[in-house]
Amino acid sequence: MKELEKWFAEQDFDTEQMPSGHRNRFLEKLEAACEEQNTDSKIIADKPEEGKVISMTSLFKWGLVAGLAILVGLGGFNYAQNLKDFDQGLEDVSPEMAQTQDFFTSTITYELEQLNKQQSPETELIIADTKQILKKLEDDYQKIQKDFKANSDNKTVIAAMIANFQSRIDVLQKAQQQIEQLKMLKENRNEEFI
Repeated sequence: MKELEKWFAEQDFDTEQMPSGHRNRFLEKLEAACEEQNTDSKIIADKPEEGKVISMTSLFKWGLVAGLAILVGLGGFNYAQNLKDFDQGLEDVSPEMAQTQDFFTSTITYELEQLNKQQSPETELIIADTKQILKKLEDDYQKIQKDFKANSDNKTVIAAMIANFQSRIDVLQKAQQQIEQLKMLKENRNEEFI
C-alpha cells in the first residue's frame, strides 16, 4: 500500500485550477446545445412548409436501424435453414447410411485427388472427360436428393443415391486405368525407340 502512495506522490499530476466561471460557461454551452438538439430533432406532424426539412429523433433513427438488423438476421437464419433442409442426404436415414455416405464421399474425394495428381498434357483429355461425366452424375444426384427430400422412406431412392456414388467411383477408377494404360503405352514406345 505504501508503494502505491509513494507512486502517486511521485507522479506529476496536473493540479492547475480552472479560471473562475469556467464550469458555468461550459454548462451554459451544454444546455444551449441540448435545447438546439431538442428543437431540431422533433418530428413535425403537420405538412412541412416548402423547403423545410423534417428531421427524426435519434431514438427513432436507432429504432429503424435495430429493426433492419433484426430483419436481416431473421432473413439470414431462414436462408441457413433452407440450405440445411436442401442438403438432406443419407445421413438423415440412419447412422449406418451416414457411414455409407461418408465412405463414398471420402473415396470419391481421394480418387479425384489421385486423378488430379496425374494431370499432364497426355492425360488432359481423359481427366476433362472424367470431370464432365462426374458433373453429370452430380447433377443427377441433386435430382435424386430432391426426390429423397419428398420421400425419404423410399428404398428405391436410397438405392439410387448409393448407385450414383458407386457410378462416380467407377468412372474415377476407369479414368485411372486409362491413364495407367496410356503410361504403359508411352513406356513401350520409348523402349522400342531405344
